[in-house]
Amino acid sequence: MNVASVAAFFTRGTYSASKAWVVNFSESAATTVGPRIRVMALCPGFVRTEFHQRASMDSSGIPWFLWLKADDVVRAAMRDLAVGRRVSIPGLRYKLIVAIGRLVPRGLQAMVSQRIGR
Repeated sequence: MNVASVAAFFTRGTYSASKAWVVNFSESAATTVGPRIRVMALCPGFVRTEFHQRASMDSSGIPWFLWLKADDVVRAAMRDLAVGRRVSIPGLRYKLIVAIGRLVPRGLQAMVSQRIGR
C-alpha cells in the first residue's frame, strides 16, 4: 500500500505531481505483478493526525467537514485492498471531489487551485 493523496488528481504544484506519480506507479506495479500480489495507492484527503501540528502548518482554514478520522481511513484502505482496488479514496466527500474534478478542465482546475493556495 502506497500513500498518495487526493491532491494526485489535481494540479497543485510539486506536491500533487509527486502524489500523481505514486498513483501511477502503484497502478503500474499492480498490473505488472498480477493478481497474486496486491498493490494499491491510498489517496486520502485531510486526516486528523499530529502531522500538521508537527510540521507547524496552520490547518485552521480547512473546513471541519473535510477532515477524516484516521481509523476510518485505515478501515476503508484495508477494505479496498482486500477487494483488489488499485486506488482507494476514503470518504464519500473525497470520492465526489475527485469525480467532479475529473469533469473540470485542467486549466480551470489550475486557476482555482492557485486562488485557493494564496
